[in-house]
Amino acid sequence: MDFYVSVPLSRFESSIDYIKREGFQPEIRMTDVNFMLCQKEKDLARMREIIEKNSFSVFTHGPFFGLDAASLDRNLSEYSIRSLIHGLKTTRALGGRIMVMHTGYLPQFSRGGRRHWFRNWARNMPQVVDKAEEFGVILALENTWDDRPEILLHLAGLLPGGRIRFCLDTGHVNAFSRRPLKQWMDAVWEGLVALHLHDNDGLSDDHLPPGKGTFDFKELFGILKEKGIRPLLDIEVDFPGAPGGRAYLEKMLEENG
Repeated sequence: MDFYVSVPLSRFESSIDYIKREGFQPEIRMTDVNFMLCQKEKDLARMREIIEKNSFSVFTHGPFFGLDAASLDRNLSEYSIRSLIHGLKTTRALGGRIMVMHTGYLPQFSRGGRRHWFRNWARNMPQVVDKAEEFGVILALENTWDDRPEILLHLAGLLPGGRIRFCLDTGHVNAFSRRPLKQWMDAVWEGLVALHLHDNDGLSDDHLPPGKGTFDFKELFGILKEKGIRPLLDIEVDFPGAPGGRAYLEKMLEENG
């Protein structure tokens, strides 16, 4: 089974030797929005050539730092939409078929603020979904600070055509939600296309290698087997911890048959 490792777009070319040596596939993360926006067609074409030369299978994590497509600040929401659409263009240029995105939802919203934010999401996001469809890219909503899976389902339901998919982040479930893993999986499994796999102590989003915290990966892989699904598996940790994290996950997979 292929495992992916998360690598910033700005470090992709310098990380090729590591990715090849350790036998991973790359999930390319657009952490630095300015770097992404400054890439010219020739730069992305060069990266695409490297991807194809090495027979890599790529998916991406769209831009997220400081972005909020449904922000109550129109300047921020418009900038966020432009950045997400540029992320989709970048994904297409690199040959990726899936782009993960954070929702920007905050559980701390007041009831009135939440209603306003949801209205903005329903108004602003269809243009992103339309571009994803035009580019042949699947858009996958990732749980971040979302405290319950119903939020992801509601946000997907506010958009037309049922074209949204999901990426479940194990560390975020562990740190930011009190709902059990099974409840999350029962809610999103039919649209689940990717998993972000990392660990923590349940208090802080530390992105530890799987097996170094309190998340129950054995339960996760048992549910995957029960549901009969195989989403993409991205080990979202720093490079030094990725091989050990993979070995731990392979053991969990073996124990679940």
